[in-house]
Amino acid sequence: MRRLAQAFFSPDEQKRILEAVRAAEAQTAAEIVPMVVGASDSYPKAELACALTVGLVAGVVLSLLGGTRGMWLFLVYFGLFTLAGFQAAKRLPALKRPFVSPERARHETLQAAQAAFYVHGLAETRERNALLVYISVFERLVFLLPDSGLARKLDRSVLDAAAAALSDGIRQGRQAEALAETVARLAAALAPLYPPRDNEANELKDLILL
Repeated sequence: MRRLAQAFFSPDEQKRILEAVRAAEAQTAAEIVPMVVGASDSYPKAELACALTVGLVAGVVLSLLGGTRGMWLFLVYFGLFTLAGFQAAKRLPALKRPFVSPERARHETLQAAQAAFYVHGLAETRERNALLVYISVFERLVFLLPDSGLARKLDRSVLDAAAAALSDGIRQGRQAEALAETVARLAAALAPLYPPRDNEANELKDLILL
């Protein structure tokens, strides 16, 4: 589902976000890293549930339309459309979204965000002052994860409010603008805690698309 992340922002929007991150990091020594992933899990059980549902419905409907109640013909329809449904769910992620519960989506997305924080080196800054802005497109979820040093200084309510504003912007279809605004908002909150330093090295990527 990588294409979901690639299509989330146009090339011009990606440039705008990179400019927003660089402008933000000119205001603060903290590291702000937006990351957009297509999905936080492949959800194989949802694919299977989608496939079985398509196979069952198609098998029943086609058997009734054909004027037969024969079990063998139903099984043929069921098998063919189950396979077709499985392939469709793999290629069209929206088909399996109804089979993923909100609780499962939130659990998988948070776990993936926590793993990404370490995989991409956000826990390796000198002052432990990195902040991950994690957007998972398939699940339509946002998490803001601060490193330990930053978490001790910045009130959690600031991050919660920023995450809520970003989520609202994404739902409104203005994801690039909302992310740029969120980055600027976070920079303003972080500047007093981590003022900028001359010749400060950029330790992390400014935007990650997966």
